[in-house]
Amino acid sequence: MTIHSNVRDIFARFQNLNLLVLLHDLRSGETTRRGWSFGGLLCPVAHGMPAGRQVCVLSAMGQTAGLERSCDYAAHELGASSADVVHFVSEWDDNLDNDWLLDQLEALWRERLEDAEAVEQLLRPEIALCQPAIAFSASPQSLR
Repeated sequence: MTIHSNVRDIFARFQNLNLLVLLHDLRSGETTRRGWSFGGLLCPVAHGMPAGRQVCVLSAMGQTAGLERSCDYAAHELGASSADVVHFVSEWDDNLDNDWLLDQLEALWRERLEDAEAVEQLLRPEIALCQPAIAFSASPQSLR
């Protein structure tokens, strides 16, 4: 599956735990639209904030400074492009399909797992390299 560039540009920056929580929340329909947070639910982008404090700041900015400034703050916290965040949040608020985003993020997660497994294979020492080069045998004759 090809992951949409806007999804990759934003959500590939999430820490693993943040991405897993977002996947869980999307599966159970526990995200919000038209706001960064509401009653314990978060917008998908807000899931990527490094801590609750940034979510609180983001929510306050969304109410006082408007969408563009709050998206700029979210983008800064994520290390993403402000334009990408504004575009995604606008699409999400206009009812971007939940299942489409879930499929995209699951593909992103599978990529991460495949990459991790590939690196693990490169770093895993071969079994033969871990065994001693000389085999010692302890026969009764050699111990005398």
